Amino acid sequence: MRERIWAEMVDSKYKIYYLGFYLSKQRTNNKYFNIFILVFSTTGVLGWPILKELPFISSIIVMGMSIIKLIGTEFIPNDNTFKKIEKAIDLYCDHFNKIENLWYEFERESVNETKAQKKFYSIMNEEKEMNRIVNEIIKDGNNKIQNKAEIHSTNYFNNIFNQTSNE
Repeated sequence: MRERIWAEMVDSKYKIYYLGFYLSKQRTNNKYFNIFILVFSTTGVLGWPILKELPFISSIIVMGMSIIKLIGTEFIPNDNTFKKIEKAIDLYCDHFNKIENLWYEFERESVNETKAQKKFYSIMNEEKEMNRIVNEIIKDGNNKIQNKAEIHSTNYFNNIFNQTSNE
């Protein structure tokens, strides 16, 4: 049971870091997307004196920006998605704290193997909502974010527990 608790603790911390880095990246992407839309929309308005002789081109620019704005919402997360990611991070933080508490109780022998197992699976049962949110938001993994989260998670456990995490 000790190894199972440890593995879940490491996994939970990794997911907290991953979601935090993912949220940061998506907010940056959203910011750049909105700047792109703003620049091209402004260009269309301010460029009207130049484009008034070419109404077909100005219509294509306006149509293109409208299509990009509509399609962009499928690829660029919005505030609702950000709130879901933030909720998942909060839930994983709570989950991690419960698992970490169980770890300490088990290490101090405040709970025996049987009680620890029951408590562990009770905590794990709460993970369903977190997984549902994460699976809805994250469609594919990002290797850079995964590596960064792995490094931060490993450093956390090396600093706090002064041992290497074995995942």
